[in-house]
Amino acid sequence: MKAKLLPRITEAMLYLLAAFVLFCAVTLYIPGSGWDQIITTYCEADADPVVLRVFLTTAAAFALWILFELLLVMRTVHSDPFVQRNARAFVRMGIAAELAGAMFAVRCAAYFTPMTAVCAIVMLLAGLFALVLAGVFRRAVAFKLENDLTI
Repeated sequence: MKAKLLPRITEAMLYLLAAFVLFCAVTLYIPGSGWDQIITTYCEADADPVVLRVFLTTAAAFALWILFELLLVMRTVHSDPFVQRNARAFVRMGIAAELAGAMFAVRCAAYFTPMTAVCAIVMLLAGLFALVLAGVFRRAVAFKLENDLTI
């Protein structure tokens, strides 16, 4: 019973986080939602609020991409997680995180804030972690297939 509880809690948290990110991305374009004041507060006088809005939307898209890949991986935890589809999912998550990290690094070059730098470092490290995990899953799938063929 306890063994099945943790994956279910994790999956529920992933769905909640995806809903929150989607909610923030949608309300970003609704007038009067509060984002206008936040954007004008955090934009410099010479910065374009449209660029910040596009940046936030792109960051939300990368976050949703990673979250939905994780949800697809979580579906296999109950049966057999060591399948080729999960190894490819970790590669896709790694690529998405590396692209998001590069986007944050470019943002740091254009408009430096300590939090943007932290986000860039975290995303780049998360991308590397996902790519390493993809390699581990690839090897686990190969060992599992070899073991299944052994009498």
